[in-house]
Amino acid sequence: MGTVDGRGKKTTPQVDTRDVCVIGAGISGLAMMRSLHRRGIDFVGLERDDAVGGVWNFSPAGWQSSHPAYGSLHLNTSSKVTGFTGFPVPEDFPRYPRHDQVASYLERFADEHGLTGRIEFGTHVHQVEPAPGGGWLVTSRSGGNTRTRHFREVVMASGYHSAPRLPDPAITGSEVFRGMQLHSADYTDPEPFRGKKVTVVGFGNSACDIAVELSRVAARTVLSIRRGAHVVPKTLMGLPIDEIAASRWWSFLPFRVQRKLIEVLLYLSRGRIADYGLPEPDHRVMDAPITISDELLSRLSHGEIAVKPGIREFTSDEVAFTDGSTEEADAVVLCTGYDMSLPLPDEVVFDGDGRLSLFQRIVPLGHEGLYFAGFLRPVGALTRLAELQAEWISDLISGEARLPGRDEMAAEVRGHLDRIAKRYGAQRPEDALNVDVGSYVRGLKRERRRGADRPAADAHPNNRVTDLRRRSAEWPSAS
Repeated sequence: MGTVDGRGKKTTPQVDTRDVCVIGAGISGLAMMRSLHRRGIDFVGLERDDAVGGVWNFSPAGWQSSHPAYGSLHLNTSSKVTGFTGFPVPEDFPRYPRHDQVASYLERFADEHGLTGRIEFGTHVHQVEPAPGGGWLVTSRSGGNTRTRHFREVVMASGYHSAPRLPDPAITGSEVFRGMQLHSADYTDPEPFRGKKVTVVGFGNSACDIAVELSRVAARTVLSIRRGAHVVPKTLMGLPIDEIAASRWWSFLPFRVQRKLIEVLLYLSRGRIADYGLPEPDHRVMDAPITISDELLSRLSHGEIAVKPGIREFTSDEVAFTDGSTEEADAVVLCTGYDMSLPLPDEVVFDGDGRLSLFQRIVPLGHEGLYFAGFLRPVGALTRLAELQAEWISDLISGEARLPGRDEMAAEVRGHLDRIAKRYGAQRPEDALNVDVGSYVRGLKRERRRGADRPAADAHPNNRVTDLRRRSAEWPSAS
């Protein structure tokens, strides 16, 4: 038995004496590790960076390319609901901490819970595949050395912002444009653009943050938007929107009431989005991801950012837009998102239509011992959801809970994907990550209770924890 690494070299798998491999040491990975550690379940964490924190472990000096963070990155969610249970964010932190403050908080969390020493840093996982006879082969590279290990269970907590998405096909004229072209993953700070004319492409959170920041130093800042979106401030009625979303009273409001309330509050707080020169969204609030920004509308009102439609083509020194207008440009920043690149065979996690297919957004169908943590896009903080996911995954790993039968799991996945399709229309794989916090929490808590009471005869055949532990002694260490 063997596997081939990314350079074509055959490696020999070795049985790891630890039960579980957790890939990634960001918020979700740390929540998972704490849950396992509390239960006495042995594990190893694999983290490609040199410290915990995931996207928050960012250093502008000498940082590798293609990182989702940038120098001015702050939390978009309130520190009050972003902190871990029993380990609050320090009171002297602002409501929306800067990236280095978040990183220091996560480092302290890992240290105080005994997690840091269980993590192998600088270890890049580039292949995870089912092992013959059960378990998973995890191939990783560290310090120029590649090895493959055999684990009983694997938790993917590496996030989905992994491969920068570029326009495909490339924008006409890209090859003749003499200015700088870069993806937001390669943007760190505004200084290289001081005094220049810059076009920012996109209308998500990163696009708006970068456009606002550039507008303070650039000679001209243009925001190119193909499709309108709802711009939502970080606070409504004096409360952070994620604290509203996490509140008990909000979770019990019907969806139609939630949406109407947000629409009314947005209109009262900022008026019509078209009054700022932005395109009107072609969908209602919560029918697509929202854009969170406190500053964009102000910069638009002051004329510091110009709005243009999508790009038609580049010339040597100009950007031509679909409305026929043109703009001189020294640089173009593409805030066009990320593709979900996972070190797994596509058939493990995606259905025939390329949609992410996970029971409760965690368990792939038909693949025992593999779990996904933090693969969610909620309106609000991820932390409490990651903690709930971690506890349920630990239940399954320890045998304290069992999965339902395959048909029931498949029905839940279909129901979720059908709701997503109805609500969001044309889909990308990441659209399956969208969840409504209240309903998702209730559903996962309900499944956790049911799983704890589910008899073995009614359970999914993947629930073979005891049998897996017995068979682990029979797994070959090499071939």
